[in-house]
Amino acid sequence: MKRFKIKIMTMALLVVMVALAIPVNAFAAQAEMQVVKVEQDYIIYLKGLADSKFQYAITSEKGAEEVDLNYINSVEDEDNNQVMLIESDKIAQGTNYIHTKVKDGDKEVKTVNEINFETQSFNTEKMEIVENTTKRIKTELKTNLEKINEVRDGMQYTETIGGLQIVDDENATYYYERTKLPADQYSKLQELANELNIGYEEKDMYSKIEYANEFYNLYNSLIEKAKWEPVEKDLIIKQPIEAQKGEQYVVLLKKVAQDGTETYDAKFMTSYREDEEEKIPGKTETKIVQETAKLPITGDSIILFAILAVIVLALILIFVRMKKLQNKEEKH
Repeated sequence: MKRFKIKIMTMALLVVMVALAIPVNAFAAQAEMQVVKVEQDYIIYLKGLADSKFQYAITSEKGAEEVDLNYINSVEDEDNNQVMLIESDKIAQGTNYIHTKVKDGDKEVKTVNEINFETQSFNTEKMEIVENTTKRIKTELKTNLEKINEVRDGMQYTETIGGLQIVDDENATYYYERTKLPADQYSKLQELANELNIGYEEKDMYSKIEYANEFYNLYNSLIEKAKWEPVEKDLIIKQPIEAQKGEQYVVLLKKVAQDGTETYDAKFMTSYREDEEEKIPGKTETKIVQETAKLPITGDSIILFAILAVIVLALILIFVRMKKLQNKEEKH
């Protein structure tokens, strides 16, 4: 029994020694961060810490000892968010390690993140692309673009479709891809575009970058795999003739200037939205009923029938009267 206790104590001591030998950073959690490249330097936003000061250090060495880390204090950006400012000459090519220390009451929370600044950073140019999507290539809504007349079951149908007309630059060449929703990634792009119009400005900077990163990556992937078709004459993109009320479409646009510069944009259309001027009308239908087998019955027609009846009755009475007079003459 005594030997058994000694073995247990020995094993426990070994576990403690092994634990002490492992660097503390190996157990450190990762912080949720967004990295933005501004000119040649980098700004890092930590989730939930826009209003809290913290300390950070950067190293190219994995598992660096705490005593070797040179911590500095967070700084404020132009919107008073607490951020890390990483100068380009302070980082190594390839993988770097960001260490942070945050006060949580009486405790100090440490995190370490592995990051490659070249591949994992967003930039202000991409942010502008996201925020200006739907605005780069100007278009106008058009109605009555095409009328289709058909006679079905004795009825004449007139269908009118609408669409988009590009009014951006007639000297450029334009291409488009039109996709009916729902359609996998296109539906997600529409969802993100709606978020851009509603609620984006209220987001904190961390959430804006997180959102813009997702939007840009999805939008760019759809642009890269788009199957482009040339825009028809008069720079008009018609909705499909078979478009029904309420159907939604994503229209990706590509503009190629005379110097070869390419510009991309996206439009989101809903067919036949009479109550929203900014939406694309889809399909309207007017029924015109023509009946040739019957005369129209109106107020004037009733009077004519009455007069005709009086005339017929008068002719009958005259005929009867004449017949009687003729019979009398024959008797005499």
